[in-house]
Formats: sequence, C-alpha cells, structure tokens
Amino acid sequence: MFMLAFWGVFGHAAGRSGFDYALYLMAASMLQAVMFAAGGSAMALAVDVESGLLGRMRAMPIHAMVTIGGRMLTDLLRSVASLCAVIMLGLLCGAQPANWMRLAGAFLVALVMGEALVLVFLGTCLRSRHPVQTAGLIQALEMPLLMLSTAFIPLSTLPDWLEPVVAHLPFSPMIDTNRALLTGAPLGTSAWETAAWLTSGLVLGSWWVSQEFWRRK
Repeated sequence: MFMLAFWGVFGHAAGRSGFDYALYLMAASMLQAVMFAAGGSAMALAVDVESGLLGRMRAMPIHAMVTIGGRMLTDLLRSVASLCAVIMLGLLCGAQPANWMRLAGAFLVALVMGEALVLVFLGTCLRSRHPVQTAGLIQALEMPLLMLSTAFIPLSTLPDWLEPVVAHLPFSPMIDTNRALLTGAPLGTSAWETAAWLTSGLVLGSWWVSQEFWRRK
C-alpha cells in the first residue's frame, strides 16, 4: 500500500525526468515488508507469553531454539510471500531491475534482515514484563524509524546536520545496498555496513532469545 501510494503521487513526475521511481521504491518496500512481518511475529509471541502457552512449552523436554526455530521458519515463509508480492507489484508499476541475479541478491538481503529483526523483536518481548504492550510499541515505532532513513527520499535532501545520522542508522545502509543491487550500481561501503548490522543482529539476537526463553517465569 505504501509503495502504491508513493508511486501514485510521485511516480509520474519522476518518470518524466527519466528516473525509475518504482525501482527506487521497491528497495525500501522490500525491507518494509519484512519489517512489518517481524513486528507481527513479535505480537504473536507476546500473546503466547501472556496466555501461558510459552510457559507450557518451556516445561516440555525440548530445546529453546526448536520453539523459536519454528516461529522463525513461519516468519521466513511469510517474508518470502510478502517479498514476492512487493516484487510483482514493483514490476507491474514499471520497475526494471538491472538483472535477475541482482534482484535475487536484494531478495536475500531483505530475507536476512527480516530474520535478524525477528530475533531482536522476540528477545525484546521476552525480556519485557508486558510483552503485548512492548510488541505494540515495536509496531508503532516501525514506520517512524523507516521514515528516518533513505527509504523514500535521497540522503542529499536532508539537512546537513541530519545526514550523517541517517546515513549510518541500520535501515539506511540496508536500503542503499538493496537499491544498488537493483539498479546495478557499485555496492560501496553500504554493503559492509549492512553485513556488519545483519551479522550482529543474527548472532546477538539468537543468544538473547535463547537466554530470555529460559529466564522468563
């Protein structure tokens, strides 16, 4: 919906200047899709925690990551479906990726980001005394955090004092990496920043979720 809204308002004007705005939006919309899916996963887990379901599962002779792994597999499938829908919509709007290999690379980056976000969000909800409220807050903050990035506007249009802040927040290098993959541009330093953020999220998130799963009473 966000992609259609922005493309409907700005797509025609951008197209007249030769700018592929549909492709520009696709990079952001792919990450937006997995972010919203991760927020939904956090809410589902929070409901399980407050209903006592997670406590009953913890009492069973199974490893913590089996339970969390099942949740992540479900989220992975949901993210794949969401990304396919975004890509199809982008293509229908006229987006022209550089080639299919680079499109697959952008798809993979978005999937990994989604799994990293799931782990961080789940760990946050498990740590909280009020998981459902925390999950609701996470969902409420998703769009403002995405807006504070290069998702919908170029970095150069921001005030000088804000540019370095936005440039190095987690979502900006990930979106810039996806955008470079889709357009065929050189990856630059954003790819290294993306790799660092995603690796940190996956490693620390896995550890945090495993610890909080058993800590929670």
